[in-house]
Amino acid sequence: MQLLMPVCASWLPTLPCRNLFDYDQVVNTQRDRVYAERRKALLNDNLAPLMIEYAEKTCDDILEANVDRAADPAEWRLDALAAKVAQYCPLLEGLTGQELASQSNGNFEVLRGYLRELAVAAYNQKAAAVDDIEPGLMQEAQKFFVLTQIDNLWKEHLQAIKFLQQAVGLRGYAAKDPLTEFKLEGYNLFLETMAQIRRNVIYNVYVFEPQRIRPVDGQAQQQQRQQQQKSAAAAGSRERRRR
Repeated sequence: MQLLMPVCASWLPTLPCRNLFDYDQVVNTQRDRVYAERRKALLNDNLAPLMIEYAEKTCDDILEANVDRAADPAEWRLDALAAKVAQYCPLLEGLTGQELASQSNGNFEVLRGYLRELAVAAYNQKAAAVDDIEPGLMQEAQKFFVLTQIDNLWKEHLQAIKFLQQAVGLRGYAAKDPLTEFKLEGYNLFLETMAQIRRNVIYNVYVFEPQRIRPVDGQAQQQQRQQQQKSAAAAGSRERRRR
């Protein structure tokens, strides 16, 4: 995987090469944080605490995107909030705005806490159901989800950083410092990438539906072999006729 984009490449002549280290250091810092998260998934034997953190932070994101804490609680769009939460976590499909209003009593932080409790309870329910099918299966699934999302979204982030480098190089003409612009917007891009990773991971965990495989009994296996033999014989007969 290519981790750093060459800042002084021919497609970006407006960025001075003497600042190469400064621009690369921004991406290096982001890479270190991403790889720390990746190592956590690879080496940790219990990813439940990380998944709970993802669930709680995702609830915070949904809450803050749908409810203005400064607004009158009577104007809070709690039905829309409940629908959005259920969209991420199908186990909370029955959640209603009326329930949220009753539990929060117009207090934003109480509402946040209640949503977090629901998200964690739903995760624990899902983890127990999956491990009931096969012990340890949830751990392996969580590891797969984390690694897949990090690898995919980090590649997309590097592409976005490349475009940002091109854009900020042109802002020098507007008397803006390209490095300052790059640091600020690059940081915002990174925060969104990390948020998207955790949202995608916890969503995949919530909707994960492994199926228990039924063993095939001896009689069924024998019938299957007989059918395969008949099919092979019929295919051989057709081949002889064509000859």
